Amino acid sequence: MAKPKKVVGNSNGAAAAQQDTPAPEPQDFFERHVAPLIERVPPWLRTALCLVLVLIAATCSYVIGKAEPPYPFWDENYHMTSAQRYIEGLGHFEPHPPLALLLIAAGEKLSGTNAQLNKHALVVDKYIEGNKVPAKFSFAGMRLAPSLFGAFGALLFFGLLCTLTGNRLVALLFSTLYVFENAYVVHFRAVHLDSIQMFFCLATIWQFVRLWKRPDTLSWANYAWLGALCGLSIMAKINAALLLIIFPILYFKDARTVPGRSLAEQAQDFVTKSGSTIVAILMVVFTIFTLHGAVGRKLPDPESSAGKQDIENMSPIYKAYLAEQGSLTPPVVMAITSDYFKFMDKDHLGVPKLDVCKPGENGSHPLHWLVMDKTINYRWDSADGKTAYVQLVGNEFSWYLGLGALVLSIALIINHRAFRNPIGNRQTYHLIEIFTGLYATFFVLHLYFGTQRVMYLYHYFLGLLITYVLVVLQWQYLTELHAIKTRTRLAIATGIAIATCASFAFFAPLSNHTPLTHDQCEARNIFTRIVDCQ
Repeated sequence: MAKPKKVVGNSNGAAAAQQDTPAPEPQDFFERHVAPLIERVPPWLRTALCLVLVLIAATCSYVIGKAEPPYPFWDENYHMTSAQRYIEGLGHFEPHPPLALLLIAAGEKLSGTNAQLNKHALVVDKYIEGNKVPAKFSFAGMRLAPSLFGAFGALLFFGLLCTLTGNRLVALLFSTLYVFENAYVVHFRAVHLDSIQMFFCLATIWQFVRLWKRPDTLSWANYAWLGALCGLSIMAKINAALLLIIFPILYFKDARTVPGRSLAEQAQDFVTKSGSTIVAILMVVFTIFTLHGAVGRKLPDPESSAGKQDIENMSPIYKAYLAEQGSLTPPVVMAITSDYFKFMDKDHLGVPKLDVCKPGENGSHPLHWLVMDKTINYRWDSADGKTAYVQLVGNEFSWYLGLGALVLSIALIINHRAFRNPIGNRQTYHLIEIFTGLYATFFVLHLYFGTQRVMYLYHYFLGLLITYVLVVLQWQYLTELHAIKTRTRLAIATGIAIATCASFAFFAPLSNHTPLTHDQCEARNIFTRIVDCQ
């Protein structure tokens, strides 16, 4: 005989049968104790704490130890001479735009580390041998701006990830991809231009994502501000011009926020916003070259190799200005700008092309960058049976993680666009499409550059950054698609962060000029051969 159900009264007085309901799942320690504590912290304070943690970690990676090794390596032999010409107030030309070189000179001047030294030997030629650098010269000043911009770039990367994910903790965990990238560390805290370019590229990309995610119609001022940031990126290194592709992407999305406009209204809107972008970029270029002309007011020494080369490429207007025959008027700035770009074009024509048969060739084909092939030994010093390396080698875990995210993104796009399969979160998917397209633009452009001149592994830095953004977007897309619980999502992100830090620590001796025995060095070749051990 069946047992009768217990009858209880419901809220409106009617009788109802009590249904068997499952007991609620017990909350774990995080949900019961940690989460409530986090919720009590004001949002602004949580953001500030995350920024402090990112900055401390980035400072340890990029700033501390920047004076080592106390010798110039790779392109430092060139850029140190450029910075010193600014310090001595000489008019000159360089193969790269002036912005990053001006900032390097400012760092050296502000640091005062070599104030008592006679550094004139640095300006005699466009390249200085290590044994000609003045005795007791400290590299801390010349490397100050690159290392600081490398560290501050971590804050922008964190901000970008916050905008993409809407979660501070997730952004903090994935910031390790930038902070603990060995290749960035070894290159960014030297007298190189890439960290300064990366800083402004990150600012540009972050602002683009913020504008792209806005549901309202953008103003011409939004485009102008984005154009100014893009102009600063280009004025650090010219290959940042690939970021110009983001403007048609943004406008296409922006134009759809106001349906039903007439053709004339659309044309007026396009002209206004594209015009403000172009004007902003041109204003940045004009401002930077005005600063270049204002700092370098002296005619270089025609008896020196560098001075002779510069004077030969100066127009009469530029020479007259340096001879103190006129002021820095707009026509003079335009003449300086024209001369400078002509020199850049002429200099790049003299760069050799990749020669795989050349002994000791450090150059590489862009396809090799995907698997971190052709790492570069910038310098090695041996003593007491140990060797200290400055090796351009990346974080192998995060590098291949980025490659995996890129391949997965391409597969996802093909699956949707070619086979018409449905997608999950549309906003995240569209961002995956955008950054995959940006990567494709980067790669095609550098494939072309590779036919014109020799390219090196560090030319991949911006492409590598895009793959790291794709890592975060794929994490977000897949965890949402499969309805993974919050604590499991955080566990995955934490696992990636821990693995990134562990891989960084393993390869850090090659980045930090730390002495290693031969066996210790060979241990770093356990996965792929990244260093020729002495």
